[in-house]
Amino acid sequence: MNLSRNIIQGAAGGLLGGSLLGLAEAAWLAASGGAPDLLAPFYAVVLYGVIGLAIGVGAGVALSVFELYRKLGSGAPATAFVVGMIGAITPLALFVLMYVVNKEVYAEQGVPMAGKLGILGAVGAVDALLYTVGRSLVLGPLAVLQRGPGVLGVWGALAAVTGGIALMPMGDDPRAAWKHGKDVPSGLKDKPNVLLIAVDTLRADALGAYGKEGNPTPVLDAFAKDSVVFEQHIAQASWTRSSFAALFSSRIASSHNADKKASRLADEIVLLSEALQEAGVTTGNLANNINVTSTFNFDQGYDTFIYESPVYPFGASESVFGLTLYKVVHKLAERLGPKVGIGKEVGTFYQPAEVVLEDAKGFIEANKDSRFYLGVHLMEPHDPYFEHPYLMGQGDAEFNGKGYARAEHESPKADEAEYLAKVYDGEVRHLDKKLAPFFDWLKKAGLYDNTLIVLTADHGEEFGEHGGFWHGTTLYDEQIHIPLIVKLPKGDLAGTRVKWQSRAIDVAPTITATLGVKAGEGWMGEDLLKDVRGEIDEAAKKRLARAEAEAAVAAAQSVLTAAPEDPAAQAAVAAANEAMQKLEGDGDMCAAYTWSRHRTALAEEDFEGNIIAAIRTGAFKYIKAAPGGPRGLPAEELFDVLNDAGEKRSLMGQQGGPCGKSYSSLPAELDGKLKELISGAASGAVKGGEATMDKSEIAKLCALGYMSGPACEGL
Repeated sequence: MNLSRNIIQGAAGGLLGGSLLGLAEAAWLAASGGAPDLLAPFYAVVLYGVIGLAIGVGAGVALSVFELYRKLGSGAPATAFVVGMIGAITPLALFVLMYVVNKEVYAEQGVPMAGKLGILGAVGAVDALLYTVGRSLVLGPLAVLQRGPGVLGVWGALAAVTGGIALMPMGDDPRAAWKHGKDVPSGLKDKPNVLLIAVDTLRADALGAYGKEGNPTPVLDAFAKDSVVFEQHIAQASWTRSSFAALFSSRIASSHNADKKASRLADEIVLLSEALQEAGVTTGNLANNINVTSTFNFDQGYDTFIYESPVYPFGASESVFGLTLYKVVHKLAERLGPKVGIGKEVGTFYQPAEVVLEDAKGFIEANKDSRFYLGVHLMEPHDPYFEHPYLMGQGDAEFNGKGYARAEHESPKADEAEYLAKVYDGEVRHLDKKLAPFFDWLKKAGLYDNTLIVLTADHGEEFGEHGGFWHGTTLYDEQIHIPLIVKLPKGDLAGTRVKWQSRAIDVAPTITATLGVKAGEGWMGEDLLKDVRGEIDEAAKKRLARAEAEAAVAAAQSVLTAAPEDPAAQAAVAAANEAMQKLEGDGDMCAAYTWSRHRTALAEEDFEGNIIAAIRTGAFKYIKAAPGGPRGLPAEELFDVLNDAGEKRSLMGQQGGPCGKSYSSLPAELDGKLKELISGAASGAVKGGEATMDKSEIAKLCALGYMSGPACEGL
């Protein structure tokens, strides 16, 4: 036995084995999703190599103990080298493959036993090949390495090469090209610029304009008074990537297919940015969440696309975040930081509003003489929920380093709900204050009045309302009822409040219709403002008709007063009163249950094993969940959201119903509509130009009971 030699050679094998495995994953990430930057290979060599080295040391010690126990002499150096390499590659490859396969193939629903055995067999085969063939192949090169630069030198060369690649430019910095110098197209000369502000994780009921008491959001409430407020606006998913995909593509999840952690937007899908860019609009976007970056193909159709990336720990970048082991290190750092007294800083999670809004000013100033569209993504309400001392009566500081994050607290306790909701509300108030100087700047620059400004969100957040927290795990309204506030140029429709239901997929066609631009192919939403104006016209006609009816009643009553016994006068009064009663009856409570302007909203979730679908008519909401999900949701639920906004009382199995609606027949009716919408969208979804369903979509339909038979077997 030669302990020192085994440790040295084992460490060398582990160092190279880990590095090569890391490079393989970095290459796969680049090939499958594109490379937003070139830092991942360098990180793969260093991070995976160092972890492999540590494992290789252990493998060298284990080999020495084995040789001692079996009373063997010292083996060849190649044996220790290969054992170290196998010792590093085996656990790392198993961990990485299990993680990737679970995410890419099984949509985070767990790798079945057959899949686990397949992964184990594949890694075992590589190990056997390395041990049987590798030792003889390594003998020659190993001797050269020992006489020459050594394994450490080879590893250093790999690090140097990949480090040099990381420094290579990947095209021009988009900030340097903010001014694009496009002329205003002739067809858009009388049309407004467009500013879309999307606030991540903003519940509708967190704003004063949506009923929150205590004047928490005076800036946004004042903005709402200048705008059209859609009171029942519904997201098509309750997590970021899927919901933003619906917002930008005007497609539900079964159609855009960017609804899983491994999903990317297809090139064939026409985004809002592409429709506007084709019409000659200068397009820009300030993305502030990795889920909606170029990694997942959200940069289509932009003249300027900037990822407002956080300051990743250890100098990492967007591409590095794709490496499995970096994610592990990142999460460990998040969890251990507070335990060792390291406070949280907002910039390590996302760029704060003042940074993003300053960049927004830069883009707008550079392109204000063109016709521009700019998307702005603000993250303040998203976890971590940071405490703000200046809002808590604890001094003037904006932050104190305390932030409550999902990464550390996957399952908060029920008694934490009040604190979390309070700190979340503080984040919304903080954001509201940050928007004040930006709106003031727009007004002083003469841009506010002549810009179409749309403020919305991607999803909400849960604080124990249905026994859970965070988002992405249910489709109750606390997660999918979001604000939509649309400010039109020159005060048009200011102060209008819309009570009928709208959807996130309606935002893109509303913007294109306002600009007179052709909607994208395959869009499923509709222009909202056309119906708003139609409703206002109808209301004006009703007011005129009511005034005329009141005058008719007064005139008939005057005639009757002069001739009380005149049958004709009596009949005229009766007819006039009947006409008045009919007009007054148009606004009765049943209208809200049958309102033709309600847009049927569908929401879908296929996230971390939770497969759920919901359909909301504006009056009723039906939710269907696949059995066995982590949240343990009921298979079916039915709610009257007009009378039970908190969705506390499921009406499944109940009799009766308001305004001619039957609780007993509604589930089947809504389930049929849900199946029709999902199946239709899935069968026509865009996937590289083919209108077919892939395995994951078939699995979702099977899980929800919308497919059965041989197609579902083995899924």
